[in-house]
Amino acid sequence: MSKELQPINNNSGNDLSTIDQLEQFKTLYYLLKGKRDTDIKLFDSYKHFRHRDIIELNEKIYKKLHNHELVTDTNSVVVSFSNKEIKTFGNWQEFLRFDWNISATTNYITIEWDFNLILPNKFFKTPQTHSLRVRIGSGLRPNEIIQVIFQGGEETELAEAQAQVVCKIDFVNAQICSELKTIVTEWYDALPNNSEDHRLIRIINKHKVKIQQGVIVLFLLAGITILNFLTHFFISNTPDGSTNELLTRFYLITTCSFVLIYIFYISGTLYADRILDKRIRKFSRNPMFELTKGDENKLRETEKKNNLLLKKLFWDLVLAIIINVLAFGIGNLFPKIAEMIK
Repeated sequence: MSKELQPINNNSGNDLSTIDQLEQFKTLYYLLKGKRDTDIKLFDSYKHFRHRDIIELNEKIYKKLHNHELVTDTNSVVVSFSNKEIKTFGNWQEFLRFDWNISATTNYITIEWDFNLILPNKFFKTPQTHSLRVRIGSGLRPNEIIQVIFQGGEETELAEAQAQVVCKIDFVNAQICSELKTIVTEWYDALPNNSEDHRLIRIINKHKVKIQQGVIVLFLLAGITILNFLTHFFISNTPDGSTNELLTRFYLITTCSFVLIYIFYISGTLYADRILDKRIRKFSRNPMFELTKGDENKLRETEKKNNLLLKKLFWDLVLAIIINVLAFGIGNLFPKIAEMIK
């Protein structure tokens, strides 16, 4: 007599037992195979990172980890400087003791936490290995991107290399992964934006195309102003009843109009391009880091450079307006010149 199959009892206790057993199997499997699940979050906003911000992130991470039974934990920091020197700190205390009063500026920082913890669980007490890696640094230069592509880098590697900040978590427990990612995200969102130091620069960069077109329009208006005065002058000085003379002058004015407007359009375009290339595109974003003395010096140099460019841009725009005023003045001189000739 065959035994009847017993129905599966899908109560919450059995579900919890199954989940715990599955997680225990994953823990042991990852310990043997050395491979865990990975979650990567990329950040592309421009932020400003100070020494105290890095310390704050470390404190937030350990505050979360200490809510669990922490078996082992290690962390390391790698800092790349502009003088082609890379400093590796084997532990957090070395990072804190480092003398940051150096002339080099900071390129990027990589912070890594490796830890084993035991989560509250009544079925097993096996430590679970997790790691969190946060790389802070600007994206690759175009030549470096091409190098990654030709070296056969995967799409994820290329995306990581281009991101401003990368948060990479190797995990066993998905809840721990989610909590750590939330901590990094909230910390990142609270950082100050790394924009230009002057609010006016942000407005200029946002409307740089409109500024370029506005300068061209100013030059065209100057040409049209002179043209209007010329047209009025020639027509008003045409003898009464002289139709042929009027037609001749009208033809001359029409021909000169195309030439004059074209000259002013080209002049305005060249002047607007000069403003765009020599002024607006020269504005620099503030340095990403403020760790070393070199970073602080670079920040002051950037502010000084941007302020100088703002002054030059102001006088360039004033000159474009002055050209319109001069065009109006020159137009008014035509009758006086004609009287003097007579």
